[in-house]
Amino acid sequence: MTLGLASRRASRRWPRGGARGGLRGKAGRRWDNAAMSHDVCDHYGRLLKLPAPWKVTEVGEDFDRERVMVRVEWPKRATAPCPVCRRPSPVYDHMAERTWRHQGVMQYTLDLRCAVPRCQCPDHGVKTIGVPWAEPGSRFTVLFERTAVEALVACHTVRQAEELLKLDWDSCQRIMERAVARGLERRKLDKLRYVGLDEKSFLRGQNYISLMTDIVGRRVLEVVRGNTEDSARELWQSLPEEQRASVEAAAMDMWDAFIGATKTEAPQCDIVHDRFHVSKQLNDAVDQTRRAESARHLWLKGTVPDRQQPTFSDLLERNLKTAKAWYYKELFVEFWGQEDLDAGRTFFKDWYKRAIHTRLGKIKKVARTLKEHLPHLLTYFLHRITNAITEGFNSRIQAIKSAARGFRNFAHYRIRILFFCGKLDLMPKCPV
Repeated sequence: MTLGLASRRASRRWPRGGARGGLRGKAGRRWDNAAMSHDVCDHYGRLLKLPAPWKVTEVGEDFDRERVMVRVEWPKRATAPCPVCRRPSPVYDHMAERTWRHQGVMQYTLDLRCAVPRCQCPDHGVKTIGVPWAEPGSRFTVLFERTAVEALVACHTVRQAEELLKLDWDSCQRIMERAVARGLERRKLDKLRYVGLDEKSFLRGQNYISLMTDIVGRRVLEVVRGNTEDSARELWQSLPEEQRASVEAAAMDMWDAFIGATKTEAPQCDIVHDRFHVSKQLNDAVDQTRRAESARHLWLKGTVPDRQQPTFSDLLERNLKTAKAWYYKELFVEFWGQEDLDAGRTFFKDWYKRAIHTRLGKIKKVARTLKEHLPHLLTYFLHRITNAITEGFNSRIQAIKSAARGFRNFAHYRIRILFFCGKLDLMPKCPV
């Protein structure tokens, strides 16, 4: 690597333009060649927009590896501001030289190097000062990290971002982890009213994750491992106590773990059983009845094509059990359209009375389950919320999982979900 270019002025001048030398702009103004022959260090200092007294002291390049190195220093005799109180203090010593990846120069990768000084504050002791180009603890400059976050959000897979940014997988993962951490720190939950709780498979077998979503804000709030009551309590505890107390209702299925955790951690919160899970139970009852009868596949379709209407009508005329089960399933859809809580209670009593007196064992089983959870069904008419947003995130999460060819590490899985579905402020900001 060739170093030391910045200690002397560049001797090569720009090529002359015209008989008198120099270049002309569009407006015809003549530019002096001598004025364009800048010191290399000063040139890079201007490009980096370094505030005084930071200055570039050395520039080097490695043409084989296509890298440019820029060394930045703090003047030895200059006082440094304490990172705690900003009081000017004498420089105590310097840290070991660090390297930050910066945005490239043309096709070359640019590395920023600096031995960051430590100041000796009379009040706070020896402290490492902040640098204006990167956040504390990062090995990337703010500008590069912003570019990396944008690339990761835009690319279909992390591998595509790796190739675009010329980074390895670990570096991309660290960038996402830092982005999620700063996003969670900045996130505001003061207007959180309705949340959704749901579970999703993680690994093969009985391995699940549980997630909490903001129904109004359409974002994932937190992801934890497992689908037990402890997991659900962990979801609630991820919210600050003040925001947790302000949640009015939570949409969820009839899983006892979610119900118990909500009653414990957010007792003021109304539990609303999700209509889509209720519909799923009724659909399963119809399907099980169909299988018991070996009925035709038409029952699996939500709508019947015109060309198959005669066949469907024939099945209805045969008075099959599947037709009756289908009838009770479709009849219950009207429950969600009732005007208020009283109308919903009246409708359910009538529907339950009919369903429980049938000879359809599967329908009767669902009817008893719904009656047991009736108070949490009727709360729908107080809040009119569903878990549709959470169900929608399930497909997005599945796409994330498929793009990564699955996850073995839950922590990485959580970071990806919050990175892509959390609506977080992911971008870094200059600390000084």
